[in-house]
Formats: sequence, C-alpha cells, structure tokens
Amino acid sequence: MRSPPSSATFVCHPILFAPVPRGFSCRWKTYCHRRLNFLESKFHLHEMLNEMAEMKELKSVAHRDFYNVRKVDTHIHAAACMNQKHLLKFIKTSYQTEADRVVLEKGNQKMTLEEVFRKLNMDPYDLTVDSLDVHAGRQTFHRFDKFNSKYNPVGASELREIYLKTDNYINGEYFARLIK
Repeated sequence: MRSPPSSATFVCHPILFAPVPRGFSCRWKTYCHRRLNFLESKFHLHEMLNEMAEMKELKSVAHRDFYNVRKVDTHIHAAACMNQKHLLKFIKTSYQTEADRVVLEKGNQKMTLEEVFRKLNMDPYDLTVDSLDVHAGRQTFHRFDKFNSKYNPVGASELREIYLKTDNYINGEYFARLIK
C-alpha cells in the first residue's frame, strides 16, 4: 500500500500553482455552480420518490426507535409538547397500571383501555416510537388538517381522544398528566 504524499511534495506540484488562463476561472465557477444545482435537484427528486418507502421501512423494524431529534415549531400545540418517547412510555405505563379502567364511550358503549387496544388489534408492548407516528413533518407545515390527522397515535382517533384530548370520558386526565 502506498503512503500518501508528503506536504512538501504536494506544495511543489507544478499544476497546483500554474497560472489560470484568463476567463477559465469564471467558466470553472459556472461549471461548479451548475453541477451543484444538478446534484441538489437529483437529491430533491430522490427525496420525493423515496420518502414514503424509507419511512415505511423505518417503521417496520420492531423495537428500534429514532427519537432524539429536536423539532422546531413556531405554532405550538399542547398535543405536540411532549416527545414521542414520552408519549409512548405513558401509553405503556397507563396500560400496565389501568387496563381495566373505562376510558372511552362510543355511542352507548363504555370501553376499558384493554378493550380499546383489543378493538384496534394491537398490543401496547409492540408499539414503538416510529409506529406511533405522531411527529409533525414537512407535509404538516401550514396544514392544520394534516397536523390533526398526523397526531392520531398509530392512526387511531380513539387513542388521540383518550390521550391527547381534554373533552373526553375521563375529562382529559391522561392529557393533563402527560403535559404536567
């Protein structure tokens, strides 16, 4: 394996310090600028075509989370004040300690926390930060309709009503405990 050239060899290289022909520098800058624009466009195209597939792949990995990203939001919702890991931990803890508590009323039927999760065909143990899917991405900026639909944990409006609303069967007790 060859060793890298020394700094003396690098500095003495005649091509590096050769005079640049008049007009060449401007063309080189133009070329570099166009190349960077091209690469940026390719990256945006890649993002546009693959964003949903990459998110789906990330969410399919069980028990692995990416939660330590701080978000900046100029429009603050109380439902978004906790991070995803905090919400996940609270959901799991409330299920472990209060699974038999009546938390929801649909029509005339009262449901316990355990019945709600059974109806949704999920076990709180299998929930991950990624499967909760309660983060405001780019697509929710200035779109409150999308923001509201995005803040349904696991896409279930029942969980949003139980955990992230004040006007519910338990008078917002879980929400108050979450934002305390």
